[in-house]
Amino acid sequence: MTARRVSIAWVIGLWAGWLLLQGDASVGNMLLGLPLAYLIAYWLAPKRALQSHIRIVPVIRLIGRVAWDIPASNLAVAWLVLTRPDHLKPAWISVPLALPDDVRVQALAAIVSLTPGTLSVDYDAKTARLQVHVLDTDDAEAVAQTIKARYESLLLEIYA
Repeated sequence: MTARRVSIAWVIGLWAGWLLLQGDASVGNMLLGLPLAYLIAYWLAPKRALQSHIRIVPVIRLIGRVAWDIPASNLAVAWLVLTRPDHLKPAWISVPLALPDDVRVQALAAIVSLTPGTLSVDYDAKTARLQVHVLDTDDAEAVAQTIKARYESLLLEIYA
């Protein structure tokens, strides 16, 4: 069974945003804004299994891995651009994914886009493939396997 868990922080934040946009904290705006904020938070809340629990160790490992990979990729891209800009071999890579929900697919796409030298461009839900543009590679399959091993595996571990 799946359910949506509405975060109270989201409701309060959306309600405060509503009041700020209205420019008036009248009783009418407060009474209209609160159910509106709840409905928007409910609509945006991801569906997840009621028994799912976030595992902290994989989250910490993923954050550490991304925090390491972004500066390392910055240096690698700078080196490539400064030393051999005429010899870059950009490529389009199709990465098959085993991620079961949109939240994790979006997280992986964001991680890939944040890492210099790669850019996630499209996700095909029918084939479960993420299209990635890579600045320089000789082996597209190796890049796809690296993405799966470094990031997808941890995203799969996060939910018990």
